[in-house]
This record gives sequence, C-alpha cells and structure tokens, in this order.
Amino acid sequence: MERCEDYTRLASEVEILLQKLREITSAQLAAFHAKDSGTFTRLDTELEQLVGAKERAIGAMREHAKTHKCQAIV
Repeated sequence: MERCEDYTRLASEVEILLQKLREITSAQLAAFHAKDSGTFTRLDTELEQLVGAKERAIGAMREHAKTHKCQAIV
C-alpha cells in the first residue's frame, strides 16, 4: 500500500495541530507558573478547541487510510 497525496496532506494537518498543541501547552505552563489566571484560562479554552481539531484530523486521516487502502502511519 502506498501513501497518497491526500493522506500526506491529512498527516501534515495532524502534525501542524500537534505542534500548535505543544506551543499552547508550553505557554499555558508559563502562565501557570506566572500565576496569570487570565492568560491561563484563555489558553485552556484554546487547548480544548485544538484537541478537538486534532481528534477530528486524526479521525479523517484514519478514515481516509481505511477507505482508500493507504498506508497509515498511526
């Protein structure tokens, strides 16, 4: 099974979302250490939305691999 362009695009979207999650989590940790509750709360909301987007993107990637018989990386 070969990885197609659509699967590669979907995998790139997952990678970008994972990188954003890492960045926002690091920023939230910094806000926690600084006791900046406003920033912490704002970032918490952003993290919740990003986790949902990541789950949907992984689901789309897995569904594509299953439907099109592409080589899945996860």
